[in-house]
Amino acid sequence: MYLKRTSFLKRLSFASCICCLIMLLAVTALAAPNDSYQSGVDFGRLNSTAIQSNLDALGKMAVENKVDMVPIIAQAYQNEELYNQIIPDKVKWMQGVAEGSKLPYEKILALNSVDRMMTGFQGECTTFMAQGSALIRGKGTIISKNRDQSAATLSEIGLQENSRHSSDEVYQAAYITIPQVMETYKFIGSRTAGRWGYGMGINEFQVSVSDNDSTSRDILTFKKGLHDNDVVRLVLERAKTAREGVDVVANLVEKYGQAWNGIIFEIGDPNELWIVEVTGHRWVAKRYMNTVTARSNQFQIGEDYDLSSKDLVSFAIAQKWVKEGTQRINFRKVYGTLELYPDNNDNFAKRPAVEKLYNTEMRYQRAMELLTKAKDTIDAGTLMRFTRDHYDTYKLPSGKVIDMHQVPFYSSDAVDWYNREWMAEWPKKDKIETSIYIRGACGHDLGWGATSSTGMLVSRPDIPNELGLMLHSYMSPCNSTFVPFYVGLSHVDTRYSTPEAAFAFHSIAMRSFGYYKLYHEGIRAAFDPYENQLLIDMPTFEQQYINLKDTNNDIEAQQEINDFVAEKCDSALKAVQEALDNMEKAAIKKSQWNTK
Repeated sequence: MYLKRTSFLKRLSFASCICCLIMLLAVTALAAPNDSYQSGVDFGRLNSTAIQSNLDALGKMAVENKVDMVPIIAQAYQNEELYNQIIPDKVKWMQGVAEGSKLPYEKILALNSVDRMMTGFQGECTTFMAQGSALIRGKGTIISKNRDQSAATLSEIGLQENSRHSSDEVYQAAYITIPQVMETYKFIGSRTAGRWGYGMGINEFQVSVSDNDSTSRDILTFKKGLHDNDVVRLVLERAKTAREGVDVVANLVEKYGQAWNGIIFEIGDPNELWIVEVTGHRWVAKRYMNTVTARSNQFQIGEDYDLSSKDLVSFAIAQKWVKEGTQRINFRKVYGTLELYPDNNDNFAKRPAVEKLYNTEMRYQRAMELLTKAKDTIDAGTLMRFTRDHYDTYKLPSGKVIDMHQVPFYSSDAVDWYNREWMAEWPKKDKIETSIYIRGACGHDLGWGATSSTGMLVSRPDIPNELGLMLHSYMSPCNSTFVPFYVGLSHVDTRYSTPEAAFAFHSIAMRSFGYYKLYHEGIRAAFDPYENQLLIDMPTFEQQYINLKDTNNDIEAQQEINDFVAEKCDSALKAVQEALDNMEKAAIKKSQWNTK
């Protein structure tokens, strides 16, 4: 889950130069059209020394990395054309900064070309949540997250046992080292293969955690703060309740800061659901009870937060984002960045990358539509369907509605592959305009934005905590199936604790990309029987496990949970092979030449 890099970032090491940008990133605040230029002038005058320092650092990094700045400046001016179409206020602001600081505009433009808030957002991750009476059982919490990453990303299942630690031990996070706590709890979760941190998981107290990226206008600590995957892991290791999880997040980000972009943490337990929205060192938290909610990649908490960092308002006042004397703020409006929505433009070929923010909003609206209609009847099977959503219809920015028929964009009639390969007239340039795509909750992509894994985290009261459940699928869930992993397991099939299983599902995802209509029926013919049987078998197994625990047959209970999951893991991979066989048959049939 990361924001999209510009071509500048592809050439100049983002990791090496981004720390020098913190000052400027912090101040690209929203400004009304009529005062954007003057706001930039004022900022430039006040911060000319710091801006010069940033430019010097940028130049130094360019020299060290042997980067030619001439094409970088040229790219910056191409970006300026995009900004003038979508966010002209920002261009005026940069021009004002140049005037106020008496520094070259082209260098300030280049510096801001790597600003995530300027270049737009690569929409990723959609999370569905239902709590209490919104569920068919009337209690419990389910968090279901589609984790979107690179199409080449492979995931693995990690099982971490509880442990005691000495007072001098440390936790080695991705970028920093922090003190370890005396006791860490057992959990099972999903992570990018080879990573230490996690994208989602559930622990031995049925505390479940997932997270989503979000745009932010706050100071970001980049490689000096905690990676979001570290925070997910730390909550799983340190929290006995969702409310404790909120405190873990709050204490960590206040002290160490959140690296990279804004983050939304979804934290549940058998009795409640909390969402913590984090930006820099600041945060807000809201409790959700007996309801549904969703997150895509933008802050959603407004003035209705239940908890917040102490300096939430004072920091906003100091940045002049709100007026002196403000007592309470709309977090979404003040700390988020929502100004990058496109104007009326139904031409797929000419939509700028910034429109992916529009997709972010549409995914949130669609998730809420699905959840609201199903409220009070939601269970795991319901959310499985939702994770596979590609829209029935999709509303374009103009209000025009097109039919999607639940087909992924790159397999739909909205993509004119023929006219992208063949041109009606002699080409006058090396590149043709490309299209952004309609992103459903179920992500399909060959670049960044494919769903790499889905974790459905199920926390329930009145059952043994060992039955805390993560239903997990690899790659786009529409072409995959869910495999059960209970936190009470004593070990995980090595095919799943390594990237082996993920790569098997990855083969289906890559071969079916763009050919959903051709292959989907055969894929589901393999996976639907497995999944339907799973939903039948789980309650039976769980009752058997409970009976064994109630009669103190702990050894037999442990064997029961291990055997059940092992069988489902094995059956899922057999279904993968069946799906691949069905795809082969479909391809052969499609290729056959029927002679007279």
